[in-house]
Amino acid sequence: MGRLEEFGRRIDEEVAKLKQIHSFEDFGKRVDEELTRLKALLKEDIAPETEKRTAQFLREVSEKLGEAASWLEERNAARNSQKAQKSSKS
Repeated sequence: MGRLEEFGRRIDEEVAKLKQIHSFEDFGKRVDEELTRLKALLKEDIAPETEKRTAQFLREVSEKLGEAASWLEERNAARNSQKAQKSSKS
């Protein structure tokens, strides 16, 4: 089954479910079901991938911060070396 056909089938299923809603109670039950399904989706599918990407991002940021700290230390060391040379000449 093609992606478009699958999408059309899913739309048809959802429309059929909506047609079964005849009262606010039915509507409330349907909302509860969808919220439960959404929570499961977030917990099982989205959260793990987000955590994986966040961990990778933090590793990359950590590496860049380490590089920036080294650059600042080298710059400070060079500045102190120049000051020491000027002091010894005086």
